[in-house]
Amino acid sequence: MAIAHTLEDLDEVSQAYMDILQILDKVELLTTETLKRIHSKMMKTSKVKIQDGCTSLHYINAGCTRQTSQRTVVVRSQQYNLAFCPAERVDQQLDYICKMGRQYIARWRNPFATAAWLHVTFVRCHPFDDGNGRMSRLISSIPLLRHGLPPLCITPASKSTYYDSMNVAWEGDFQPLINCFAESMRASMTEVENIMSS
Repeated sequence: MAIAHTLEDLDEVSQAYMDILQILDKVELLTTETLKRIHSKMMKTSKVKIQDGCTSLHYINAGCTRQTSQRTVVVRSQQYNLAFCPAERVDQQLDYICKMGRQYIARWRNPFATAAWLHVTFVRCHPFDDGNGRMSRLISSIPLLRHGLPPLCITPASKSTYYDSMNVAWEGDFQPLINCFAESMRASMTEVENIMSS
């Protein structure tokens, strides 16, 4: 889930999470406009650094997709060379993700498979300037919560496996990501049980 750095951030994340909980019973609420509203709440207090000769902090475009900001995103590193959805097609792609997500959430029996599909397709779209990872984890939690499971949580110990499995899922094999989600949840629950029994 999203990391809150201040009490104000925690309040914003809590409000976004409450909106996600409304989708559990009314899957038709999973729309582009709902996701923009959730993003706006979650990112209201977030700032990013811009480097154009100087470094400054400014608030991100909370609730606005890259189609509005017209920013193109490409990630290049030794491990990744990812091109995301072109800015001019982001809203159309987000509509598709919501449409298919509503169907998969309502019909697929394996909530981990649904969560993995939602996660990868949302990250691939990369609809916002910032906060896409947090949003994808919130959205991916919907099918899990509908099945009485905890929300998606990637533990620090499973971060490397998570990134590796995302790389494989990017190529079409979702099973390692599904396994990563299930194992990370199991590890989180074990940590909670250990804390409670102390």
